[in-house]
Amino acid sequence: MIERDETNRIVFHHSLASISSAVDIRSWHIDRGFDDIGYHFIIRKTGNVEAGRNIRSIGAHAAGRNRDSIGVCFEGDFRSEFPTEFQYDSALGVYHGLCRLYNKNLIIEFHRDVFDNACPGELLDREKLLSTLKRGEV
Repeated sequence: MIERDETNRIVFHHSLASISSAVDIRSWHIDRGFDDIGYHFIIRKTGNVEAGRNIRSIGAHAAGRNRDSIGVCFEGDFRSEFPTEFQYDSALGVYHGLCRLYNKNLIIEFHRDVFDNACPGELLDREKLLSTLKRGEV
């Protein structure tokens, strides 16, 4: 495990699969040659949060940002389905928990902000997620 020297941001993703647990994604990533799941957390449609890669380790989810970021992946394919309210609520808890852990407000990014793609899908309401996360920042 290679540990991050600093943590400044959270990068949000979607799994591109309607059903996708941390176990599923870990298997997909290992099949692609990763040493582990690329994300640190998976937020399921039910709002349950599953642990992925060790929180202290450098992720494998956003080229150019892995060294100072936490990768959070929503279960779902937001090209064809909407995130659940449970997922928005859980994202708030994950974000604030990480801000408290690192004792600062973390930069919020979407995978498409750092890599030329559509992740986390056009059906994730970016403004709604951002305004949800900004409530009660550290």
